[in-house]
Amino acid sequence: RKCFDGLLIRLAYQRLRCQVQQNFRLEFLNGAAQTICLNALAVRAKSRGELAAHLKRRGIPFEVASEVLDRLERSGLINDLDFARAWSTSRLASKKISKRVLAQELRKKEVSDDLIAQALDEISIEDEFEAALQLGARKARSLQNYAEDVRERRITSALARKGYNYSIISRVLREVC
Repeated sequence: RKCFDGLLIRLAYQRLRCQVQQNFRLEFLNGAAQTICLNALAVRAKSRGELAAHLKRRGIPFEVASEVLDRLERSGLINDLDFARAWSTSRLASKKISKRVLAQELRKKEVSDDLIAQALDEISIEDEFEAALQLGARKARSLQNYAEDVRERRITSALARKGYNYSIISRVLREVC
């Protein structure tokens, strides 16, 4: 009887110790996941999908990652709509890429399609044309010593690589050439 009681006490102690270790591990993983996210967000804004993929690569379990991402979303540090808006206006201004290419980039960053559509609706056709015109004018300046057909072909190719459709390309060519 005495031996049996001692065995029960040891088993209860081991079970309690396992629970404490598991709780400590979860708290540690929570803290690590939050630190990983905050360090990633310090470099540049990221979408929820990008952060989830980053946490997965770092070995954080899905449940812990989703809890931390929910907390960061509630606190306003993660907002996919604001991210999509900022990303699209920045890339349009700096890289002069079309809305179609912007949508592809945002999909790669795991932003949902409805948020992508919402963000890209804020970019007007005239804004897109203006970016294409700036790119076409810059390309035309570098090609001023070439023949007219060569300039048109190279400007068309440059704009097509940036994802612009033919209607915008033809308007740019009328303005530039």
